[in-house]
Amino acid sequence: MDRDKRHESAEKLKSVKDLEKKGEKKKNLTRQALETRRAKSRQRGKPEEESPDEYDGGDGDDDSDDSEGMASCLDQIIEGSP
Repeated sequence: MDRDKRHESAEKLKSVKDLEKKGEKKKNLTRQALETRRAKSRQRGKPEEESPDEYDGGDGDDDSDDSEGMASCLDQIIEGSP
């Protein structure tokens, strides 16, 4: 009787671990697909897509090209130099 219970318990544990592995594999494949899309976008010169999981809640100014801000900053530096 104990042997049957141990066998059932081992099977349940194995199925739980299999489900965890499938979930991890799916997550890795999704991440890999996103990286592949980003690499192709970079090759084409298009802006990268932002993944919904990677959104940090900021205002999006982290890596954006703020040409006007940079130009005015450079103008101030140039005007301020002796």
